[in-house]
Amino acid sequence: MSINIKVLNSFAFLALFSISTFAEMEMNIVETVTIVGSQEDVAGSATVLSNEDLAKMVDTDIHKILSAVPGVYVRTEDGYGLRPNISIRGTAPDRSGKVTLMEDGVLIAPAPYTSASAYYFPTTGRIHAVEVLKGPAAITQGPSTIGGAINMISTPIPEANGGFVTQELGSDGLSRTHATYGVNNGALSGLLEIHENSVDGFDSIMNVGGDTGFDKSDFLAKLRYTSGVHQLTFKMLDIDEMSNQTYVGLTQASFDDNPRKRYGMSAYDVMNNDGEQTSFVYVGDFEAFTLTATMWSNDYHRDWFKVDKANNTKAHGVEDGIDEVIAAANGGDANAQAILDGELAVTVKLKHNNRFYTNEGIQLNLSKEIGNHAVTFGYRDMEDSESRLQSYECTDQAADGSLSALVSCSTGFTGSNNRLRTTTATSWFVQDTITMGALAVTVGHRSEEFDKVEMRWDDGVPTRTMPNSSYPKNSSGDYSTTGLGATYNMNENLKLVAGFHQGMSPVFGGDAEQADNMELGFRYNKNVTALEVMYFASDYANLVGECKNSSGGDCEAGETFSGGEVDVSGLEVVASTVVEGDNISYPLAFTWATTSSEFQSSFDSDYFGTVAAGDDVPYLPDSQLALVAGFVTDAGMSGDVRLVKYGSTCSSAQCGAFENIESYTFVDLSLRQKVNDNVSVYTVIENLSDGEDIVSRAPKNGARSQKPRSFKVGFTYNF
Repeated sequence: MSINIKVLNSFAFLALFSISTFAEMEMNIVETVTIVGSQEDVAGSATVLSNEDLAKMVDTDIHKILSAVPGVYVRTEDGYGLRPNISIRGTAPDRSGKVTLMEDGVLIAPAPYTSASAYYFPTTGRIHAVEVLKGPAAITQGPSTIGGAINMISTPIPEANGGFVTQELGSDGLSRTHATYGVNNGALSGLLEIHENSVDGFDSIMNVGGDTGFDKSDFLAKLRYTSGVHQLTFKMLDIDEMSNQTYVGLTQASFDDNPRKRYGMSAYDVMNNDGEQTSFVYVGDFEAFTLTATMWSNDYHRDWFKVDKANNTKAHGVEDGIDEVIAAANGGDANAQAILDGELAVTVKLKHNNRFYTNEGIQLNLSKEIGNHAVTFGYRDMEDSESRLQSYECTDQAADGSLSALVSCSTGFTGSNNRLRTTTATSWFVQDTITMGALAVTVGHRSEEFDKVEMRWDDGVPTRTMPNSSYPKNSSGDYSTTGLGATYNMNENLKLVAGFHQGMSPVFGGDAEQADNMELGFRYNKNVTALEVMYFASDYANLVGECKNSSGGDCEAGETFSGGEVDVSGLEVVASTVVEGDNISYPLAFTWATTSSEFQSSFDSDYFGTVAAGDDVPYLPDSQLALVAGFVTDAGMSGDVRLVKYGSTCSSAQCGAFENIESYTFVDLSLRQKVNDNVSVYTVIENLSDGEDIVSRAPKNGARSQKPRSFKVGFTYNF
């Protein structure tokens, strides 16, 4: 099912630049990228962040964008949102592995079944809109259906020839350029888009110096042909990123001294990634039904070269894993702290976390209205894979903190990481919404079937010529989930909402995570005022933890561990209104959520650690608050102030010393001025108070701070 991407790209560009040869004719643009549909009528919770919403704060960090969505929690890591850690209603946030992530309705995790951890995430600065789907309707979007789904909508093809250029400059050498140009000459239309974003970073590297930022570029092209009821859209995306990012955080003592520094041993840490995504989407908008068929192919490669061990062979009395060194230093070991500070000579071992991913398939969606029934059927057949081929390099850290040049380590390749995992999966769903006057009932069913194969090779064999005698290993899964939702119109302004659905998240090499989920609430809309209140509860039959390099724990990356039964519940509130004045209006928005969680049993685990019944789930804040107050004048000036507060949480269930994360707050300001019909300017200040709170203690047990106070200015020219 592979697609020759190079050939397709060449064809696409030739066709795109031939558009002008076609005569103009009337047409309707059909965007088939949404998963929510009507936000008011969906049987469950849903949030749509429009292009207007995203433009208010000019965010390029997906964590900040989602801060206004109740029940969506994030674990900040690098301050820029490069590696997202997203949780919906209590799912594990680590690398967003328990959330179905899409761009334009197509799965975008590098390998959604084999390795769902999203080390790739769409560049938020080029995203046009964001949809978040929770509740029973989320079973239409798999494979992970416990918490919900997030769909990023890319820039649409314009209805008329034209485009825009945005140029942005800011703190720490920030530079961002975003440009589009689209043409619409009737039957053929297309779009070219470029997004370039770079920054030097805000952390300082001890002893040796160096950048801690990133350089990221996206190139996107779309080509669409429309004829009558038929529409065919080709999309190609090319991505490239170099990030001077690290897994090594700070000990508490180092954080207290300066929360925005990095240890010198991490100076060589860098992530390089690149990828290509290609899709064809056919839409047939027939009188009796609508058919959407999608074929896609995603290839993604990343090599995160980063510190793995301070290889002191216990010469200084501590273990050599970097997470163990940090833990020892937090426990008062002076030698461990000295190693990190560059005051003791050690060999530092760095690992090429080299990964090659594929993700390709086809999916069909058929929708039809039959009397008072609105029926949708979906089918998907896909294959994904993850290939690991990892090696080590070493540098000597002197007692003055200086680093030698990198050399190959004698350890070479390791069998545990020299592996190939592949999954073939088919899934289907059917959903029927039955309208009976003021009552609408939605019934849905989803089926997931997958077969997994893992192959490993022995140590020291980078060419993969000596298979490990215990492999290949095969496993399979067959899961069905059902959802039931209902809405009832009390009157034209008030709607009651209730729902139940079974949820599932696939796991490689183990039993899938499963939970029963329910929600109950109401929506109120009258003129410019809206209010939604929703209670939810999730009963996990089997909470699954998956060991990752980013998660830590005494385990091998890829291992899975059962956390047993877990209960999660919470309340979500969203309210908004607009206060009108003379030649000015004041939009106001309020979001609040509270969440509680409990492990139902006591156990010891290499992943979860020591857990007692009643302990909280890690990295699930007890509350979330977002306030946005703005103004809009008739003269084209507007502004917003955004306050976000996350409640306290812990990095582990036992919440021992150096594992607590206190509540923290940030305030962002934005001001925009429309100069004329074509030009607008803006300025943004982030983290106005310059807060230095701990926002995460991962990866590798290290504390991480908020992004410092920063500013950016920019302009947009539309043509």
